[in-house]
Amino acid sequence: MLHQQVHKGYTLIELMVALAAGAFLLSGVAMSYSAIKSTIVVSKELELAQEVVRYSNQVLTRSIKQATSTPLVSNAGAVLTITQDANTISCTGSVITTAYTEVYQQEGEFLVCDVGNGKVQLLKGLAALTFAQNAELTSITIQAKNMPAPMAAGVRIDIAATQSVVRRAFP
Repeated sequence: MLHQQVHKGYTLIELMVALAAGAFLLSGVAMSYSAIKSTIVVSKELELAQEVVRYSNQVLTRSIKQATSTPLVSNAGAVLTITQDANTISCTGSVITTAYTEVYQQEGEFLVCDVGNGKVQLLKGLAALTFAQNAELTSITIQAKNMPAPMAAGVRIDIAATQSVVRRAFP
């Protein structure tokens, strides 16, 4: 009678194949994680850039459209001054009961506004901000930090001073 020896366990080759397959799967998971993480970072940067443009557009559009006189651009396009009537919403969100002047400009990465009692930081994330005036049309070019390549030169917003136009048309 022959005795057969029973081996329990795996051979060295089987272990090496399993180790190689596991390493291959793990590297795929790591690459997927890296790609997803970079996509999330880019997405958040784009979201922040969009928010800077959206908020700037909202604040400046309201201010320019409610002004009864043409806004004034000065300091080589770096400063926008808007004269407002009493009882209108200021750049700070409050209603001011006397006539006032809003002064918008960029300081560092902030959009700031001053209504006569100190500068208020409205938003953070600006790379560049310029103003231009052509009759009743105010052009604002906004460059947010981390803008995507197609918009790297900035987003230009044209806003008409509608109250000023209406007051001249119907005195």
